Amino acid sequence: MKELKIGYLALSKLSWKTPRIEGLAKDTEKELAKMEGCKLIAPEGLVTSEKEAQAGAEMLAAAGIDLLVMHFVTFPAGALIPVIAERIQAPIVLLANPEEACAGKMWEQNSFCGANLGAFVMRRLGKQYGYLKVMPAETPAALKKYLAAARCISAMKNCRIGLAGGRVPGFYTSNFDEMKTRAKFGVAVEVADLVEVVDTAAKLTPEQLAEARAVVKRSSCKVNNVPDKELELAAKMFGAFKAMTRKYNIEALAIRCWPEFSDIFGIAPCAVIGMLNDCGIPSSCEGDVPGAVTMSMLKQLAGGGIPLFVDLISYDEKANTGVVWHCGAAPVSLCRKFEETEYRLHFRVDGGDKKGVTNDFSLKPGPITLAKLDQDVDGHFRMLIAKGEAIDTEPFIRGNPLTIRFEAPIKNLIDTIMLKGFEHHYTVIHADVKEELLQYCAWMDIEPVMPEVK
Repeated sequence: MKELKIGYLALSKLSWKTPRIEGLAKDTEKELAKMEGCKLIAPEGLVTSEKEAQAGAEMLAAAGIDLLVMHFVTFPAGALIPVIAERIQAPIVLLANPEEACAGKMWEQNSFCGANLGAFVMRRLGKQYGYLKVMPAETPAALKKYLAAARCISAMKNCRIGLAGGRVPGFYTSNFDEMKTRAKFGVAVEVADLVEVVDTAAKLTPEQLAEARAVVKRSSCKVNNVPDKELELAAKMFGAFKAMTRKYNIEALAIRCWPEFSDIFGIAPCAVIGMLNDCGIPSSCEGDVPGAVTMSMLKQLAGGGIPLFVDLISYDEKANTGVVWHCGAAPVSLCRKFEETEYRLHFRVDGGDKKGVTNDFSLKPGPITLAKLDQDVDGHFRMLIAKGEAIDTEPFIRGNPLTIRFEAPIKNLIDTIMLKGFEHHYTVIHADVKEELLQYCAWMDIEPVMPEVK
């Protein structure tokens, strides 16, 4: 993942400057410099004047920082705060330290009070910000949700989604406002025809085809009645999509997987979609661009990981569980047991069991976050968020089932989905990123929608 640029400014009143105060700033800077996947950028010493604040902020802005940690080592001169905030476009975390009375009953730093002043200024200037009150050694861990949100904001600004073939018929849920999405997140959409997929597959080099065959071979344990020629078509399709992602500089895909794709190419793309996800290319079914965008967001917020594109097909109020599923397009790295994975003919295409290729298996247990970005009737963006625990799930139906016990009562989740009119596609990642997602929504002015937890 891309290195995150973190700016650090340590604020203090000049007259409050002591060796201990300087030591707190130096210790904090050392801890921040240790953060994996981050590059720390900071001017030397404490910022005590408007001139130093302006120079420091301009240096950080020129470096293109993704997040600023504004440390209130002491209560600063109030004028420093807007001087910095006006020059920084990135989100800002206001950092205060816990403190106790010193010798002579002195309250040496007045750190939190300074951060409180900072919050007032940030709010009035319309800045995106957060706050922490921790000691230097605790700062990196406490920044976790802010770092994740900043990483997601930065990554989405440069994200390019490939839309192959458009959305499928009648799936109005996959519609989206392309220019509003681009203006909001920076996401660009590159549209390609399914015929280009076929044409690209026919022009793969021997090396590209060999690589694709190897991916097909290792992505399932068994083959159940799928002809070799269809597995070869799966390799060609995978190779074609990989080649197109390089051609168009694409990070994620939304694929029109029916009704005509299997006629044009000879197989359905389900298993291939799973392979693409396993290779780090978030890929949604049925031409769902908002789904691909949400998958990309979850990947960034989890610091990697592989998101999953699903329907919610069943729920049980007594067991307080829901079942998410899709038709054999899950990435094999998320399987419950590799020995259960098998390539099969698709159970729907051409009447069922006529053409491949799906990869059937149930999905692994563990902490999960379910989410979906959409636009409400008035056009504003909102995000459905539900935390849960995936439980051990037998492969009780074709495709890729997963049973989840959600944090909220399942009835509350269903009421939220149905009464607020959310679409029937969701994304799931095997990680608890609820707090990170909420922080991202706060900074991006996305309405978070969550079922009530009782």
